[in-house]
Amino acid sequence: MEQLPTPHNNFFHFALSHLPNARSLIETQLSAAALAELDLDTLQLETGSFVDPDLREKFSDLLLSVRLSESSTTANEQALVYFLFEHKSQSDPLTVLQLLSYMLRIWEQRQRGGLPLCPIVPLVVYHGESGWTAARNFRELIPAPDGIADYQIDFQPPLLDLSQLADEEIAGEPVLRSTLQLLKYSRSKHLVTKLGEILQLIALSLPEGRLPQWIQAIGVYVMSVNKQINSQQYRQTLKSVFPTQFEPGSLADRLLIQGREEGREEGREEGREEGQQLGLVKGKLAGKIQMIQELLGDKFMTDHDLQTQDVVTLTIQLSELQQRLRDRQA
Repeated sequence: MEQLPTPHNNFFHFALSHLPNARSLIETQLSAAALAELDLDTLQLETGSFVDPDLREKFSDLLLSVRLSESSTTANEQALVYFLFEHKSQSDPLTVLQLLSYMLRIWEQRQRGGLPLCPIVPLVVYHGESGWTAARNFRELIPAPDGIADYQIDFQPPLLDLSQLADEEIAGEPVLRSTLQLLKYSRSKHLVTKLGEILQLIALSLPEGRLPQWIQAIGVYVMSVNKQINSQQYRQTLKSVFPTQFEPGSLADRLLIQGREEGREEGREEGREEGQQLGLVKGKLAGKIQMIQELLGDKFMTDHDLQTQDVVTLTIQLSELQQRLRDRQA
């Protein structure tokens, strides 16, 4: 997974790169008429980003493609579903203009590559703590007298405003519902009581082999953005969800990604590879931490001090150091 500037970006990319999640979001947000034109069995991730570098702190884009259904009468063979994730606590007044600029870049890239222009379906997912108040279309963004209104762009992307939905109103497959609830409560004090339910939905809906990756991603995200939850509280919540799986070397122990040998099943090649991969991840995190500490003039942490910490703790430390470095360079 690409490491983006904020925990919100990283978790959004992780969660929506899971194609069943992306498909469920599309199915719940697009109209029945639009869905009838799409063959969602062909949904796939596309590479590339169209967000300006100076806006990466604020926006994360995720591009997917899907072929049109055989019943469609259009000459185009492919549609693009373009996601723009807005993760600030305040709605951005220029979102519709920025969305249009990203769509233009996609079309221009296809034209340069000798590909035909194709439909693009944009979608904004917003999880600010208050409701969306900015313009939702160009008529709101650029008011025009009636006599010239018909000559203006008429463009209104669908907006999923999680702050205005009760939990039971959030639609989709269980993993998508838990993902959106986690985004909704990410900064809220209520996440402490909601986290167990969210993890239970994840646990009941994902294959066991996918759980470690999701639990680690959720842990890093939660402890990076929520002031009420620390690593010990997260572990206690995990223990309540997986009460019979907390023996050393068990599934739940590996979910915590402690970086110790008991996180793998003895004698299995899969376990040995997992431990080696975890060691590489910790080594990379430790190297980045030491480099930024040197740039900031902080006391240098030793390799031993860093290696005794788990991946979640190291990731949080790195995120805090990166923010300090950005603040200094601002």
